[in-house]
Amino acid sequence: MEISFTEIGEHKIMQVAGEVDLYNVSELKKALFSITDGQYTSVVVDMANINYMDSSGIGALVAGQKKMKALNGKFALMSIHDDVLNILRLATLDKFFKIYSTKDELV
Repeated sequence: MEISFTEIGEHKIMQVAGEVDLYNVSELKKALFSITDGQYTSVVVDMANINYMDSSGIGALVAGQKKMKALNGKFALMSIHDDVLNILRLATLDKFFKIYSTKDELV
């Protein structure tokens, strides 16, 4: 898994690539918590290059969402592959997260 950061306007974008599973989710959590500490008002996880995510990865995203909400910030997901989106839908988490299709929707 690879993680990088960019900014688009008020949004801090965390780009994640590869597989997210129990073996590397701690890396995702560390990156999420580094940017959900109140220094940014909006955090967006770009999932365009995630080809697999298990429940531990989804749990990390839920934790990031809750942390940003506690700080009155915004948290969203973007460019989710259909396989991962279907998992979110099965758990009704597609209603829990704000989901953008593309970066163009952020502006």
